[in-house]
Amino acid sequence: METFLDVSYAVLFVQFIMYLPKTEDMAWANLPYGLLSLLIDHWTELLRLIIAVGLTLFSWNLSNTLLSPLERSDAKHTFLMLLHLILVCFFIFFAVSDPMLMTLSSPVGQSLCLAASGFVGIGAWYYARRKGFTRVSLSDADKDNVARQAVIEPLTALTNTGFAFVGPIAWTAGWLVIPVALITGRRQWERRRQRS
Repeated sequence: METFLDVSYAVLFVQFIMYLPKTEDMAWANLPYGLLSLLIDHWTELLRLIIAVGLTLFSWNLSNTLLSPLERSDAKHTFLMLLHLILVCFFIFFAVSDPMLMTLSSPVGQSLCLAASGFVGIGAWYYARRKGFTRVSLSDADKDNVARQAVIEPLTALTNTGFAFVGPIAWTAGWLVIPVALITGRRQWERRRQRS
C-alpha cells in the first residue's frame, strides 16, 4: 500500500509539469531573459503551481506518517487509503483547473478536499490501530503521537476554507500561517499540561 501510494504521488508530481508555461514554439528565445522571462510573465500561475505541489507534498507526508507504523492492512483499510488518494486527486483537479483562483469554488474545493482526505486517512489510522495492524514495537504514546502529528494537515485545510471567502491572498497566506499557529498552540498546550 505504501509503495502504491508513493508511485501514485510520483505520477501526480510528473503531471504538474504539464501546467508549466508552454515552450515548444521557442518564442521564449526572443524574450529578454529567455525561459526566465516566460516564468516571470506567468508568475501567478507558477506560484499557484508551487502551492499545489507543496500541499500535495503535505498529503504525501501524511499518508507516509499514517502508513509507516503499520505492519499490515485489510480490504477496509486499503479502501480508506485509496479514498484518501482519490480526494487528493480532486484537490489537484480544483488546483489546476483554476490556478488564478478566479472563482470561489477553486480555493474552497481545494481546502475541503484536503481536509476530507486528511480526516479519511486519520480514520484509516484509527481503524488500523484498533484492528492491531500497527508494529508491535510501538508504544501507546507513539501511536497517540502519530494521530497528533497527522491532524495538523486536515485541520489547516478545514480552517483555511474560511479564508477562501476573504480572498485569494488571505487563502494563500493561510496555508503558511495556520499550521504555524496550530503547531505553536499545540506545543504551548503540551507545556502547560506537563507543568500541571
